Amino acid sequence: MLKYLMLKVSLWMVKSLNKDIIDKVNEITKIIENSPDYKKYLEIRKEMQKNSSLMKLINEVKILQKDAVHHIDNNKVLKDKMDELNSYPLYREYNNALYEINNVYAIIENSLNNYFQEKFN
Repeated sequence: MLKYLMLKVSLWMVKSLNKDIIDKVNEITKIIENSPDYKKYLEIRKEMQKNSSLMKLINEVKILQKDAVHHIDNNKVLKDKMDELNSYPLYREYNNALYEINNVYAIIENSLNNYFQEKFN
């Protein structure tokens, strides 16, 4: 009976801890979603998706990148397509915004890793 009660208490603690963690992750997510960098990224992505020639080019580059893993001979075509893709100011702006968002994610990840490492080591 005691083991059963201890198991129930342990499960309750894990559920409570998980809920607290999920709540904090949701708080962080809201902060990110409300940040100017993330809003800018979403605006640029939405605008970019309206440009059919840019989206077609992005898809062509993705296909060539996948193919490049298996075949070395298409590197010139891939380079040419990447150069063409990078000639779009909107695409460059999108990449810059994506880079900034990824930096935020990396800072959060590193901060959490450092916190847990200090806390538990």
